[in-house]
Amino acid sequence: MEGEGGLSGSRRPSTVTAAYWVWIVAAVLLVLFGLLALTASGEAIRNNLSQSGVGVDKIGALINLLRGNGLICLLVGIAVGLLAGPVRGGDGRIRRALAALSVVFALLEVAAVVTELSPGVLLVVPILLLVAVVLAYRDSASTWFGR
Repeated sequence: MEGEGGLSGSRRPSTVTAAYWVWIVAAVLLVLFGLLALTASGEAIRNNLSQSGVGVDKIGALINLLRGNGLICLLVGIAVGLLAGPVRGGDGRIRRALAALSVVFALLEVAAVVTELSPGVLLVVPILLLVAVVLAYRDSASTWFGR
């Protein structure tokens, strides 16, 4: 039943449910951005970079960075999506692991956007991840994880 805890029968706090859905949205976006980066045409990227004035000797490395960032986004998105369920169920250890993954990835993605290795639109994902962490660690959620 929605909102009910399995073993203890206590109601799941709405902040935990909200954190779960925010993590799911972030996971979906990460998977989509990752797949876009991994499947983008290399020739189109090469043409775009050369028109932007990037040196021919650096284009190959930038394409590899884009693909690597896409792979990391894909893997982190899958991990966030898989870990969000147990957190919603009240597993405190998984909550800590998912919070750590979210914060570390958010910091790395912000750094990638600042250094122009990632597009600015990807700032949506770190914001969502940090919002989910804050929601999962609100006082109202602590009783859910402390049972």
